Amino acid sequence: MSDDRLVRVLAYLADLAAANHTVVSSGTACEACVALLDVDGAGLSLMNGSGQGETQYATNKISALIEDTQFTMGEGPGVDAFRSAMPVLVSDLDSGSGRRRWPMFTAVAVTAGVRAVFAFPLRSGAIRLGTLAAHRSTPGPLTSGQVADALVVADLILSQLLGELRPTHHPPGGRPTDGFPLSRTEVHQAAGMISAQLGVPMEEAMMRLRAYAFAHERTIADVARDVVTRRLRLNPEPDPT
Repeated sequence: MSDDRLVRVLAYLADLAAANHTVVSSGTACEACVALLDVDGAGLSLMNGSGQGETQYATNKISALIEDTQFTMGEGPGVDAFRSAMPVLVSDLDSGSGRRRWPMFTAVAVTAGVRAVFAFPLRSGAIRLGTLAAHRSTPGPLTSGQVADALVVADLILSQLLGELRPTHHPPGGRPTDGFPLSRTEVHQAAGMISAQLGVPMEEAMMRLRAYAFAHERTIADVARDVVTRRLRLNPEPDPT
């Protein structure tokens, strides 16, 4: 990403959060996407290695429907974006190709008035956490600048999730977190160590790292640091607390 674009997007997020009297969060980023991409709504979902997951934030009911339908049906642009680790940009969902590719999802989405869906994976190397998806009620592609903005927002959300604190502030409709800490190197290293120690895929190692952090009300970055410095070793089974 270009420094100028990153600075511009960060400034927009900060202004939006200030206008809403809240902190910059993944929810703020979803709300920003609506304006930056000139779309009708956006949603954020976290997923496991098989593409199953849950909606973390949706800007409106249609966004929530899109996310929930993909999980229920096991198909859709977001599922494909997560599995391929590449953006899936559908400018005309009601086209023949859209209906052939995701028949069940498309039927529900089009009935709800959705005509275009743009899904971006939240990924860094082997770590994949979920997707950011936006939708519009009219067909048509995103501009190259809008795609670039969406990639910046997705990257910032990923950075924030990798250092996420247990929620303490609750803006409407989403899970709140504080800021966008950048601590990927240790998180990658910790996930790799957990994967080797427990004999599990990187995606599962990352999920266990996140689960431990949430259960113990710590940031992922702090837990990763303890794993890397060998002050902490996760159990073979996910922490039940």
